[in-house]
Amino acid sequence: MPELPEVECVVRGLRQRIIGETIERVTVHLPGIVRGSPLDLAEHLPGRTFRDVRRRGKLIIIGLDRGLSLLCHLRMTGQLLCLPPDAPQEKHTHVIFHLTSGRHLRYRDQRQFGWIQLAETDQLAGHPQISRLGPEPLEIDREAFVRRLRTHRRQIKPLLLDQTALAGLGNIYADESLFRARIHPLRRASEVSAVKLNRLHGAIGEVLREAIDCSGSTVEQFRGADGESGSFQDHLQVYDRQGLPCLRCGRPVVKIRVGSRGTHVCPRCQRAPRNR
Repeated sequence: MPELPEVECVVRGLRQRIIGETIERVTVHLPGIVRGSPLDLAEHLPGRTFRDVRRRGKLIIIGLDRGLSLLCHLRMTGQLLCLPPDAPQEKHTHVIFHLTSGRHLRYRDQRQFGWIQLAETDQLAGHPQISRLGPEPLEIDREAFVRRLRTHRRQIKPLLLDQTALAGLGNIYADESLFRARIHPLRRASEVSAVKLNRLHGAIGEVLREAIDCSGSTVEQFRGADGESGSFQDHLQVYDRQGLPCLRCGRPVVKIRVGSRGTHVCPRCQRAPRNR
C-alpha cells in the first residue's frame, strides 16, 4: 500500500489541484525523506511552476518548468496532500511545498519508507526507478501479457508482484485478480493455461479500474490528494477476509504465505497445484 489504483487517484487529484501553481518556498522537516541533498529543493524549486503530473507503476512524477521533475514514491504510508495553509499540520508531515496561491503541497509518512527526489526531466527514461519497470497492466495487450507470463517458471503471485515484470500491482490487487481468474497463487506461471492467463489479464484490468473508480482502498492510512479515503476495501472479495465465507462458493477464505507475503485464497475456487 499504496498500489497502482491509489497512486493513480493521487495523481488525478494533484493534476486537478496543482497544475499551473508556482512554488514559493520549500520546508523540509525530515531531510532523510529527500534522496540527494535536501538543500537542492530549497535552492532549485522556488519560482518553478507545476506543468504535469503522471504515474509510472507506483511512482508519482511531477513535471516542473525549466527541465526539472519531482519523483515521489509513497511506499507504505506516504501521503501527498494539497491543502489550504490553515489546515492543521498533522504529525509526520516531513516536507511542505508552499505555493504562491497560499496552498500547501504536503508530504506525510508515518513509517518514513517513502521518498522524494529532484531529477532532470530529460534524464528520467534512464532513472533506475523508471528504467527497470515492466509494462503497465492497464496498457499491455492480452497477447503480450500471456506471452510475458508464460515464459516464467516462477509462482504466479510473486511474478505479479515483481515490478520488473508488471508495474504497479501489489498484494491486495494480486490476490483479488487471481481470485477472479480462479488461479491459485502458488501455481507456476508457465503451467497456467493460455485460457486462464487471458482471464487473468481481464481480471487485473477489471479490478484496477473498479478500485480507481472507488478512489482506491484505504486498508491502513491511504488518503487521496484531497485527504479523502478510498472505498474499494468495502468491495474486496478475498483480501483480508480469512475465515469468512467465499462470496462465490461459501467455503472459508484462508490466508497462506506465498513468497513471504500474506496471501488470501479460496481453496475451492482456486485449486492448489499438486506437490507444492
